[in-house]
Amino acid sequence: MVKAFRNTAMALTFVVVAGSNIYWNFTNDYIACGLALAAGVAAAFCVERAFIKWSHREMVRIHGPDWSSAKDQQPGG
Repeated sequence: MVKAFRNTAMALTFVVVAGSNIYWNFTNDYIACGLALAAGVAAAFCVERAFIKWSHREMVRIHGPDWSSAKDQQPGG
């Protein structure tokens, strides 16, 4: 699910940025595609981080604030 949202955000961002740059002739086409690719990667990273933060908050809500405590994961601790 995260991968689908990430890829969708990446594709939409790429199309919007590249399309607007090419339509209004702000820069040449290669630079427009490079900027769109960078914007798409940044959007994908932001979407992925948002899902990670959301799942972390959900785990804390369900299991308490120390659900991932390192002390609980070490043997004999």
